[in-house]
Amino acid sequence: MHKPTWRVVAILNFVSSSRGVSLIECANELGIPVGTIHPILQTLVDMEYLSYNPESRKYSAGLRLFLAGSSYVSGNNWYSSINSILAETAEKCGGETVHLAKLENGNVLYIMKVESTRSVRTFSSVGVILPAYGTALGKALLSDMPLDEIHKLYPDGLKPLTKNTITSFDVLSSQLEQVRNTGFAYECEESNYDVRCIARPLRRNGRVVAAVSVAMPVFRYTENRKERIEEELVTASARIEEMLPYIPI
Repeated sequence: MHKPTWRVVAILNFVSSSRGVSLIECANELGIPVGTIHPILQTLVDMEYLSYNPESRKYSAGLRLFLAGSSYVSGNNWYSSINSILAETAEKCGGETVHLAKLENGNVLYIMKVESTRSVRTFSSVGVILPAYGTALGKALLSDMPLDEIHKLYPDGLKPLTKNTITSFDVLSSQLEQVRNTGFAYECEESNYDVRCIARPLRRNGRVVAAVSVAMPVFRYTENRKERIEEELVTASARIEEMLPYIPI
């Protein structure tokens, strides 16, 4: 791997997955010396791939990244097709938020989203990453992974995101077995308070490569809604899986 190129791509990936990071945070996270990373960040700002806020002293995604992403979306028919499936699922689930995500280095990477039409909705953003063990999407993505591999993903243990986050590998293993048995993963206020989520893994050639979910505020969750959402996730996942052989996920 070409190290200078890796540094640029790693910086873009890290900064774009956050709401703003400082020079020190970026250097520490990527293991790149400050003296090396600073001129790269400055160049990316000058070329508008990143933005810099002098008041907060933090970097965030820039205009050129947005334009590159927009070009990718408009040039891929599969994106529009999957987005239509997600939108239809959201509507049939009462206007709740629907996500599509993949696993990246032990984290959930949100790659597509259909926003809730409700006045009270869950917060999320495409490009954001969260530890997989603390989300329904993540549990779906981890569901076929052996426990020893999961330990390798989190050598420092399962750190809590809220007071409800699973921090035991044994409990996580038990939940992943349930995902394999039922086809569904669940989260109740484990990554964000006041949010519940139901997810389903997506398979290509028998292997989990992505996951789809429906998220909602806790107060709108009922057992009847849970059953309806699961039915819609089964339908949506079957339709998306038909397209997966032709999608670069």
